[in-house]
Amino acid sequence: MADLEASIEHLREAVEQTAEGHPDRVEYLNDLGSQLEDRYSRTWALADLDEAIQVWREAVRAAPVNYPEHATYLDKLAGQLGVRYSKTGALADLEESIQLEREAVNKTPEDHPDHAMFLDNLGIQLRVRYSRTGTLKDLEESIQLGQKVVNTTSKDHPDRAMFLNNLGVRLRNKYLRTGSMTDLEASVQVWQEAVNTATEDDPDRALILSNLAGQLGVRYSRTGTLADLEESIQLGREAVNTTTEDHPDRAMFLNNLGIRLSDRYSRIGAMADLEEAIRVWREAVNAATEDDPDRTLLLGNLACQLKDRYTRTGALADLEESIQLGRDVVDTLPGGHPSRAMHLNNLEVRLSDRYSKFGAIADLEEAIQLGREAVQTTPESHPNYTMYLNNLGTLLGDRFARIGAMADIEESIKIGRQVIKAAPEDHPRKASWLKSLADQLRHRYSITGATADLYEAISYQETALHQENAFLSTRISAGKNALQNLAILSNWQQAYKSADTAVHLIPRLAMRSLENSDKQYLLGAMVGFASDAAAVALNAQKGAVVALDLLELGRGVLAASLDEIRVDTEDLQHKHPVMAERFVQLQAQARQNVEAERELDNLIMNIQSQPGFNNFLKAPSEEEILHAAQKGPIITINISQYRCDAIIVEHHRISSLPLPKLIIADITEKARWDDLGSPQVLEWLWDTTMEPILEVLGFIQSPSNREWPHVWWIPTGPLAKFPLHAAGYHSQGNSKTVLDRVMSSYSSSIKAIIRGRQRLATESLPFALLLSMQDTPGNGYLPFAAEEVQILCDMCKLMALHTIQPRRREHDIIGHMRVCQIFHFAGHGYTSHTDPSQSRLILWDGDDDSLTVGSLLKMNLHKNPPFLAYLSACGTGQIKDDKLIDESIHLTSAFQLAGFRHVIGTLWNVNDDICVDMARITYTEIANGNMDDESVCRGLHYAAREMRDRWLEALSEIEHPTATNRVRDIIPNDIDLAGNRSERRQALWVPYIHFGV
Repeated sequence: MADLEASIEHLREAVEQTAEGHPDRVEYLNDLGSQLEDRYSRTWALADLDEAIQVWREAVRAAPVNYPEHATYLDKLAGQLGVRYSKTGALADLEESIQLEREAVNKTPEDHPDHAMFLDNLGIQLRVRYSRTGTLKDLEESIQLGQKVVNTTSKDHPDRAMFLNNLGVRLRNKYLRTGSMTDLEASVQVWQEAVNTATEDDPDRALILSNLAGQLGVRYSRTGTLADLEESIQLGREAVNTTTEDHPDRAMFLNNLGIRLSDRYSRIGAMADLEEAIRVWREAVNAATEDDPDRTLLLGNLACQLKDRYTRTGALADLEESIQLGRDVVDTLPGGHPSRAMHLNNLEVRLSDRYSKFGAIADLEEAIQLGREAVQTTPESHPNYTMYLNNLGTLLGDRFARIGAMADIEESIKIGRQVIKAAPEDHPRKASWLKSLADQLRHRYSITGATADLYEAISYQETALHQENAFLSTRISAGKNALQNLAILSNWQQAYKSADTAVHLIPRLAMRSLENSDKQYLLGAMVGFASDAAAVALNAQKGAVVALDLLELGRGVLAASLDEIRVDTEDLQHKHPVMAERFVQLQAQARQNVEAERELDNLIMNIQSQPGFNNFLKAPSEEEILHAAQKGPIITINISQYRCDAIIVEHHRISSLPLPKLIIADITEKARWDDLGSPQVLEWLWDTTMEPILEVLGFIQSPSNREWPHVWWIPTGPLAKFPLHAAGYHSQGNSKTVLDRVMSSYSSSIKAIIRGRQRLATESLPFALLLSMQDTPGNGYLPFAAEEVQILCDMCKLMALHTIQPRRREHDIIGHMRVCQIFHFAGHGYTSHTDPSQSRLILWDGDDDSLTVGSLLKMNLHKNPPFLAYLSACGTGQIKDDKLIDESIHLTSAFQLAGFRHVIGTLWNVNDDICVDMARITYTEIANGNMDDESVCRGLHYAAREMRDRWLEALSEIEHPTATNRVRDIIPNDIDLAGNRSERRQALWVPYIHFGV
């Protein structure tokens, strides 16, 4: 830099000391102008730019008209005026730049080496003026000049790559103005040629890569082709990674990458993409100077991502920052700015979100005002016009829902029709716009009762459902809405068709490249839909098998995706080693690359076509489901707003039993009660659900011997919160209880039972991992936890198991878990209300050191599956996030998914004292049964019956105290007698449940 400073001072002196007519003066001015440009590019000091312009003016004036370099000086002056316009926005600079560039072109013969460069520079300035004024004539001339430049330069011209790049920019602008696919395809083709032309060491290669990445992203937005999006992100990363942090275009390279990451988040739902997009845009904002005109664009894009994160996480700080940034951007942009409409639309959407959260009508009114301005200032041919129009229509529908003004719903529907008419048939967002119009028609139907609106809405929803290139979530949502509207008309046949199509799309949401937490989020929006679909199938007389297939397909999707990762390929490796090797490779790649997912899907279909592999990674067949009931009936209890049924799988048939007394409103209301183990709830469960099922199965009394029938229960919807195994009239002393007729196990699905049985327990690891957490920092003291584990230590000797009591750290526990047969935890459990993957067994350091559902789901113990996980802690089988009730994600199921054949857990809080007896009785039977599969359920069944009988005896003592029949518990002085009696009335044995094979 010191040399540059010295050179500038030296040239200034040379200019000052050289007479105006001297032939060397022009050369000195030329050199000085170039040096000032160089310093400006390093310091961004506007004074250097101003001086450079002044120097070039003097050079133009000083050079004779016929001077060989006169056109070059005109071009230099024009270029610097263009640069200053980009910094200051002074239109006079831009106009003069265009005038001077025309003069340079006109003074230069077409065969002159610089003629192509001057033509291209003129095209650049015309495109810039188009961006400012929107005058299409400027853009058209700019494209013509660019095409002439490309057509008249040789393939090996050193500037050809940049000429192609500049033409690509203009064609992109043309597409954004007209929406012409011809212009879009031409721009992609031009940029691809530019990339191929640029050498690896070309200083402009990063710019060209970023621009091609951006245009591939634009094509993705128009066509929905995922390959374009993936290539766009790959090229965008390459552009960013090959530039230094002080590169003048780095901010825009980051911006382009951020846009594409945002697109992929919207399409696939990976939180990592959203977080990276936010980081990228914050870096871009920091990289841009305060006076950079693109900084406004960067802030606007950052605001969009903060809004998306608010939608995902509910963090209000993100929404408020997004709105403030959006206001700043809109206030900064002048009325005619080409990007103003886009930022008006974005701010409108965020205000609508805040209205949805807080209900402030001012937010809704402002959003509508902004939406109208965005529509009014956008040409109908613009690719974003339909989106702006659709958003305005949606807001008017929201205002109708709030205020009830028919004018709003009428205008909303009118706008919706206009959107559908204007949108290209193959536009990936058309499904969303069809769904929006259908929503407004449904609103109007709810007021007027006009069935024509309902029929029209259904038509649009079914069209959206079948649009192949639309977002999966949009298609499924359209199918759900179609089902609901068809149900109003009692058109069960058509409702079944829509439901069947939509449910078959649900597994595709859980893409292999997504984290489990992302899958949870996406599947949460599907809650209850599979159950409604099954109910509709039964109403359509499709039969129990079809209904069951829909439930198996649309529920437990996360578990199914994990099963695929852990599938046993040993047989495949033996018979088709090449396929097996490729399968393993693609499994790993698909977790990182969306495109590999498609190749893996094709490979799986190929594997399934091979003899003996027709069931590879397929849903269980009817034959397999029937075989699964050889050990006992499997009962799926389907809960829907349309009907409730038990779908009963016996070894010889699959049937359904209507449960007319079971009503979803009653289930939802009772699920809010504090005590789901109360006699009132247990008796209601018996009357509405369990007695009818057991009667049909022929289980009408207690068995006369120890051969207890074994039933597996799969409750759906809110019924999953209830203790089905404990239902009945226990106080009457007869067999009108589930506990007195059958022993019960639970499962999340039939496929979970089948997959679990396919993994045989290993007998080569004779270890029991026992963990007592009687004293956990930040949690209550558990005085009986140590006693519980000590009893188990003694019992393990009877089962020939060596006991391990590890350090209370996650790392140590997981390490030992891989070599144990039994894992027993006596301590505190925590159930998350908002994210089941964060439910956990609390270890020594509480939140910082816990065994979470998320960490368990990442484990794979299937090659050496342990026998039993006994979770003697609160709520290990509890789900507090209703959105994920269909996925059955809790600690108990997580241990089963990790590989344990059996898991004993709890539905809610448990009593520390009773835990000891429950464990002792259960393990006694497991030992007596030589650790066979039935012994676990039988042991818990015996424990529940014994503790139930003690509870009934205690209730009798409380209600009918006598001198000879006293309560034997010693009540400490600091325990209130009434409170103790209240606890003794609770059925503390109820929450214990068994998940297993």
